[in-house]
Amino acid sequence: MYLVNKFKNIDPKKRFIFIVLVPALLFFVFFSLFPILYAFFISFHEMNFLDSPVFVGLSNYKELLNDQHLFNALSVTTKYAVSTVFIGGFLALVFALLINSVKKGAAVFRAVYFLPVMTSLVAVGIIWSWLYQPRFGLLNSILNLFGIGRQMWLSSPDTALPSAIAASIWQGMGFTIVIFLAGLKGIPESLYEAAEVDGASKLQKIWYVTIPLLRPTFIYLLITGFITGFQVFDQLYVMSGPLNSTRGFIELLYVRAFSNYQMGRAAAMAFLLFAIIVTLTLIQFKFASKND
Repeated sequence: MYLVNKFKNIDPKKRFIFIVLVPALLFFVFFSLFPILYAFFISFHEMNFLDSPVFVGLSNYKELLNDQHLFNALSVTTKYAVSTVFIGGFLALVFALLINSVKKGAAVFRAVYFLPVMTSLVAVGIIWSWLYQPRFGLLNSILNLFGIGRQMWLSSPDTALPSAIAASIWQGMGFTIVIFLAGLKGIPESLYEAAEVDGASKLQKIWYVTIPLLRPTFIYLLITGFITGFQVFDQLYVMSGPLNSTRGFIELLYVRAFSNYQMGRAAAMAFLLFAIIVTLTLIQFKFASKND
């Protein structure tokens, strides 16, 4: 009763703020903060769901240093992240510039390019798996028209990862295009007019006006792209290739946790990935601040 009376005596505005914030705070504590802290606790233990956790100290982290499967998964994830960020970003910038130059129908192009973003990653993976089908796939049928032999897209360790990366770039490029278009809309038209008066060509206006002023957009897409790329799971899991050629970091973590029941090592892998992402983000922020 004391707490109830105390609550009633609080200023109505503060009471409303309290009522609004408490559910969100409780949700964060129970579904975000507590699982993170418990995962950190598990990373120092050996746990398999059946027996009580056994404290092993830094053993799980030390074993990661000699884990060849982990280094292979980290290599796959790095290639995926770098390719989707830079190749996908370059293509998105080109299409954004083209759409921005269109006077009529730009909204239609934006919608068309953004539609794949709204599609489930699993659905995209399945559709592209059909396109990559060795015998009846559309891509091999097109190549056959030009006399090019059948390609084993997802069945060869040499082409499986590039094939999955190409599908991911197609699926996520629409989001990057929209972000670039937002950045382009923020560039004053007067700067282009001044550059044109100075005799700048279209390419020179892009190089000396557009790209420098899109720098905050580049930084944002670079950071979010690497964070998203290093957490990839669905796409590589659905479009899996032979010999672990498409097994990413998160998929290996999933296998360790829920197939091998090595919860301690899986938790240690999760915090290793967290450290990698934080380090990359800080490096990018540092690089960005130096160029200000």
